[in-house]
Amino acid sequence: MKFNIWWLGIVVVTLCGVPARSHAFDIQLTQEQVKEANVYGARYKGKEIFESPIGKSACFGEYPGGNGGFIMSKYMRIAVNSAMRALKNETLTLQDLKEIETSKTFNVIVSIPEDNVQSPEDAQIMLIQGTNNILPQKTEFGMKYKDKRQGVIGIFSYDKINPKASTAIIVKAGNDEKKFKIDFSDVK
Repeated sequence: MKFNIWWLGIVVVTLCGVPARSHAFDIQLTQEQVKEANVYGARYKGKEIFESPIGKSACFGEYPGGNGGFIMSKYMRIAVNSAMRALKNETLTLQDLKEIETSKTFNVIVSIPEDNVQSPEDAQIMLIQGTNNILPQKTEFGMKYKDKRQGVIGIFSYDKINPKASTAIIVKAGNDEKKFKIDFSDVK
């Protein structure tokens, strides 16, 4: 039986996945990525970071202007912190960067109507990957928004998720339940 070489390409793509979709946010950042994120954040000062191309890829739903949220990977944490500090003409310190680099967790920040939450535990954030339902290690309040929304932060362990898997985010608060799709391969 003759084996055509072009079949080999199909087999490799089938087994390994499409290369463009195989990248997901990095759990370990290189020094180049740390510097890149820091410079990127400083370029998009303050809330402009959420409207930047890389910032938008980490947003889901109608965030930051409405219901939805934001995936705060290590790269995005550096970029967002750098952007917020840039408003005050400050920069991240080496200690700030080291703390982010050594973190074993990432955050999923959601924005929900403040009437639905009195405490962080009133909101449930869950990641669903296939048959895995992943709950955060901890839930805490984030910032309050001017339009009567409350930020809630779910802190997830990197080792509990597959950053290359298709993911749904379920947010329950009060009688309200929202489902969002996120593709971690789009998040830096």
